[in-house]
Amino acid sequence: MDKYILAAGCSYTLGHDDPDNPIMTNTTHYELTSWPSWLGKLTNRTCVNYGRNGVGSFYIANKVYELADEYKDKDFVMMVMWSGLHRYDMIKDDKWIHSGQDQFLNFKKHHYKYAHDDQNAYYHTILNILNVQNFLKQKNIKYLFLTHKDILSEFYQKYEKVAYLEKCLDLNNFYFHDGFKGCMEWCLENGFELNDSNHPYIEGYRKYAEHLYDVFNGKLL
Repeated sequence: MDKYILAAGCSYTLGHDDPDNPIMTNTTHYELTSWPSWLGKLTNRTCVNYGRNGVGSFYIANKVYELADEYKDKDFVMMVMWSGLHRYDMIKDDKWIHSGQDQFLNFKKHHYKYAHDDQNAYYHTILNILNVQNFLKQKNIKYLFLTHKDILSEFYQKYEKVAYLEKCLDLNNFYFHDGFKGCMEWCLENGFELNDSNHPYIEGYRKYAEHLYDVFNGKLL
């Protein structure tokens, strides 16, 4: 039976353009620049990458539910890289709208002007993470949570109304780099530069995948 890595997240999971690299093409650049694809190669697993530019935790959570149902009869590990706290997703007319995407700029401006609040954004991020955690545990699905950068330390244990949710998080199924640091900090602290949009280049993604392989091979993968 084929084995899979199912990946959900934002553009840090999807992969990102590296226009300075001569091997890049329109049809291959996401495969070449995504850490899930590199990890799939290292583990001989088929990578199914459902990363998407500009999305937040609500969209990512829903994508996990979809993937778990679609691949329920397959052998897979769910890899979830959580996005920024301040991204807002909603469904309108059966279509997704994301505050992190340029085509929804008016929606983004309206949301941040009238509806955004740091505590509310943090609360809903933790709630989405906790819902996915409990769903995967209930389904007995192997999984690992990652973050594209440090999204927790600014607010962790700051709000009384969120404290009871934080206590429910299973941090043993997260992988952080030094505290709550994520992929971005790992790349920078290991000498891998970011491009103009603050995403790693190919080498950074590849080395990050190799690092995950070294840590989890034989345990999760």
